[in-house]
Amino acid sequence: MSLLLILTLTGCGGRGHSDLLEARLRQQEDSIFALQRDLKESQHALDSARHQSEEMSKQLAKASSGSLLPEQTKALYKVTGVKVNSLLTGGVDLDSKQGDELWTTVVTPHDADGETVKLPADFELELVDLNQPEENRRVGLWTFDSQEVRSHWYSGFAGSGFRFELPWQTTPHNSELTLVVRMKSPDGRIFNTTSPLKIAQIENTTSVKQAVSRERLTPAEPARISFDENPAVIQQQSATVSAEIENPFEEVREDQPTAPSPFQADDESPFRVITDE
Repeated sequence: MSLLLILTLTGCGGRGHSDLLEARLRQQEDSIFALQRDLKESQHALDSARHQSEEMSKQLAKASSGSLLPEQTKALYKVTGVKVNSLLTGGVDLDSKQGDELWTTVVTPHDADGETVKLPADFELELVDLNQPEENRRVGLWTFDSQEVRSHWYSGFAGSGFRFELPWQTTPHNSELTLVVRMKSPDGRIFNTTSPLKIAQIENTTSVKQAVSRERLTPAEPARISFDENPAVIQQQSATVSAEIENPFEEVREDQPTAPSPFQADDESPFRVITDE
């Protein structure tokens, strides 16, 4: 009797476990079906968003009047700021004299991760001297539109970005300046950044230096050092001596006396023929 009761209870327990497993399987199947349905809806939404993005990129490219290519609109959404490459920013000396005639910088648009984004935009570069009174702080202001900026793209070992090499608008009075960069993206967003700029100060700070370029500035010719005390006299003497030297290839005339040869006499010639007598 007890054995029969144990078998009955065991059978009931086994059927209960199997019913529980079947219920869990049905729940998992329902979850899988729901996830598949959500995946399909997400794919349709992604395709729709991608199509809308392409249409907006084309419209934005048309609205920019050719300043922005359709493939560059993707880069437009990535830009989150602009930075200055401090390794490629400073003064430029062209004539080996005291003071820098030009200054240069490389500015780079970047995304949220700090990666470079090649996107032409409107740039405004301003140099200020914070050690001067407020009304005299500006050293220069340069503006470039997106079309001009295209030709300034630079890529090298020390970094990449838009490189500018510019002359002074006003001669700086100090060697430490501050560079203010303002970038306006094609969609109207404005990004600002600042960076210190160190230069070699020009000796004559009272005069304003005119706009110069590498084509107009030529390096100074090095001084020619002479180690002779009187080079002019030596050159004159050398010219006189060279004139007095007889030309070894000059034609000898018959009536011109010639120097006697040391081997004219037969008995004195070392090459005379010895005959048997």
